[in-house]
Amino acid sequence: MNICKRALTIALRHPLYLIIYIGFLSSMGVVLMGEAGGSGAREATEVPRARIALVDRDGSAVAQSLEEVLSQTDELITVADEPIALQDALATGKADAVLVIPAGFGDALMDAAKTGGDLPELEAATGGDMQAAALASQRASRTASLIASRAALTSHASAEQVLDGVRKLSDIAPAVDTIETTEESTAASRLAFYLTFSSYTVTSSIVVVAGVVLSTLNKPDVRRRQLAAPVSSWRMGFESIAGCAVLALGVCAWVALVGIGASGAGALLSSAGAQVALAIASLCAFALVPLSLAYTLAQCGFREEALNAIANLGGMVMSFLGGAWVPLSLMGANVQAVARFTPTFWMYDAVTCALGAQEVNARVLATVGIDLGIIALFAVAIASAGLVAARLRTTSN
Repeated sequence: MNICKRALTIALRHPLYLIIYIGFLSSMGVVLMGEAGGSGAREATEVPRARIALVDRDGSAVAQSLEEVLSQTDELITVADEPIALQDALATGKADAVLVIPAGFGDALMDAAKTGGDLPELEAATGGDMQAAALASQRASRTASLIASRAALTSHASAEQVLDGVRKLSDIAPAVDTIETTEESTAASRLAFYLTFSSYTVTSSIVVVAGVVLSTLNKPDVRRRQLAAPVSSWRMGFESIAGCAVLALGVCAWVALVGIGASGAGALLSSAGAQVALAIASLCAFALVPLSLAYTLAQCGFREEALNAIANLGGMVMSFLGGAWVPLSLMGANVQAVARFTPTFWMYDAVTCALGAQEVNARVLATVGIDLGIIALFAVAIASAGLVAARLRTTSN
């Protein structure tokens, strides 16, 4: 096993790669996991109230209805209807937004609703709190649209009747049920996020470190010394791959330990140890893909600079298509279709299926088994290309 030990020695001679691709990216995953978990576990808060300087230049019943609705959700302040006074209110932070109801707004809104024309718009200016001001402006526009919709449905009703119907609708409180998540489900979701993000860590670290090891062993001088040794070429290749496999296994073990510790999933080992084991097995199976990619790139003659570039770009793209940066449910249909042609998609599916299951049954095992089989096919296909490249190089030499 001298060649295997030599491979590990070569990897340890590049501590900077180990620190950056394993240590730093693992720390980044922990930080992102904390943000994702915090956003999911954060208690519901009230909608931010904005300080609105409402200027009514219309004086109609519609304008009074808008003022009534906004007074329930925001804080209305009095400001003189003068340009300097309005600008000063925004500049000094006295008001977050200025909403102006132009003259003739009410009549124009009712006429447009009954004739199907374009609805008039409110004049708005935003101050320091952009979020609160934008929400307040949306609430005002939504109320105006609701009045217009009511007027369009009851075309023969008067303005007072329309506004009275809108007030009755606004008094209806929606039924809301609060669902409290348990600590175990929160820890499982955090661990699933971390393992999904770690596809970037595993890909970049294994491609660079294993690629550097294999490219070093493939140098002409090293190859000549190896061929002169009383060891078969098959054994040399096997031991070099075995050394890189030990490196890949070490990366997966580090990622798993950091993920379990940082996510608080240690408590799951007693109650859901099988689910956690399946998720970690999915990560280890995925490591075969960057390992085979490192082998193929080394056989094609790529050196350190190219390995770093391919590892970073490829790892980031694959992790993105695996849902590490943006949930796949938020992506378009075309992106979701492309994601199915990447191994990270199937690792994401295996991890979420394993950690989301209440128990490990035949259905869960079948789903995870199919995902791991597809990942293995990706690794075999990439490694086959590397074998072809190695064969062509040997023939040319």
